[in-house]
Amino acid sequence: MHSHAKKYTFILARALILSVLLYGVAIYHSTDNLVENEQAKFRLLTKTVQDYKSTLYIMGVMFEAQVEANRGKFVDERSFDRGKIYYYDDNKTLTHNEKVISATAEKMFGSMPEMVSVPSYSLYYRSYEGQKLLSAKSFDIPANVVKSAFSEKSCLATSNCAYFVSPEDLSNRLVVSDVHQDKVTGQPTITLSSPVYDGMTMIGDVNVDIYLNYFGFISNKTFVSAKDGDKRQVIIENLRYPLKKHAFAKHFVVDDYFEFVYLIPFSKLVIDTSWLLLLLVAILFYIFVKLEELHVKRERLKLAEIAISRDELTGIYNRTILKDSALKYIKEKQGLSVIVIDGDGLKTINDTYGHHVGDEAIIHIATCMTDNFRDSDYLIRSGGDEFLVLLPGCSEQTAYQLADRLASDIESTPFGKQSLTMTISFGVSQIQRGDNLQAAIQRADNLLYRDKRSKARTVEQTSTQHA
Repeated sequence: MHSHAKKYTFILARALILSVLLYGVAIYHSTDNLVENEQAKFRLLTKTVQDYKSTLYIMGVMFEAQVEANRGKFVDERSFDRGKIYYYDDNKTLTHNEKVISATAEKMFGSMPEMVSVPSYSLYYRSYEGQKLLSAKSFDIPANVVKSAFSEKSCLATSNCAYFVSPEDLSNRLVVSDVHQDKVTGQPTITLSSPVYDGMTMIGDVNVDIYLNYFGFISNKTFVSAKDGDKRQVIIENLRYPLKKHAFAKHFVVDDYFEFVYLIPFSKLVIDTSWLLLLLVAILFYIFVKLEELHVKRERLKLAEIAISRDELTGIYNRTILKDSALKYIKEKQGLSVIVIDGDGLKTINDTYGHHVGDEAIIHIATCMTDNFRDSDYLIRSGGDEFLVLLPGCSEQTAYQLADRLASDIESTPFGKQSLTMTISFGVSQIQRGDNLQAAIQRADNLLYRDKRSKARTVEQTSTQHA
């Protein structure tokens, strides 16, 4: 159980390390795309600001042109049906310029209905002459909110009025506020203001309140007002992510005195794509587990194949190895010499000392074979006390020398508790061109029995002489 836990812990560690490496490479190569996706969301806001900036400029110029064109002329007071007028006090009489601008705005709102219908912003004209608000939309606005629209303190606090800013800030006819909470809707808002002049006198400003909640990427963001030299900044950052100071920064310059800065934390890219890391870990863990299971199955199969092809008593090969396809390749590419071996007098040992000593004799032969031949040679117990040696890339002469050395080693080395000695007989052959393995074994076998008969005659002659 403990070994299994250790194994799977190691596999998990490998999967985790490789997943982190792959994840790091993926993040490195996809950073530009991830950042670009965030910047594309930011551009929705900046494009809106740019569009409204142009709209305010055009409206301001048109209002001024109408004021200039109607200077000194009688203008009827018409109803303002496209929106609503909010009054600072009980004086509801419109000034001459307010009548002109009201009539002009009525026509503009009629020709551009989206100014009224789009919920993401609110367009209005603020008259400093008669202290009135001409809004393209109708709201239920308390009197104190109307009064705060003309308050110097309120305007300076958020920079959402053109009247109280310096002439330098109005050089491009645009004032951009800090992010503030709209007193009517309660939403985070940016106000763009453009002054309207009658000659050299500012009589009002045309404004658009942009409600930031309508831009999805801004949800859960924090707005920080800052200064960079003479330039005001609104920094948009996400406090949900750690290490927020380490971030990509996208700048959008509204004018010479104001810019938005959108910070995209490095940690956001990591956290938002952490599912990929988890997925990689899960996939690689699964793959590694399956590979480990496959490895175990292969090892078991290999052991089973070895067990099938190994002799149980001696540990060397049995005759099954002769079916190995590698032997065919070796025979064709390297050539092969064959030694056939047979133990002498094993029946006598069995009858005299018992079969267990006979087994020791067989093991003794196999041990000496292992000591005298290469690891690349095939050592085979073909049955009883019969053995076979296949020597890849070995000449017949060398094979004979090796067989003779083996015979000397077996004869000179005692075995068992009784310190018995024994001899072997052998035959050597080499596979000829167009030959097969069985033919070579048969030739070596014939030479083996010739060797045995020769030894038998020698023993018989010796016995006769002694008799």
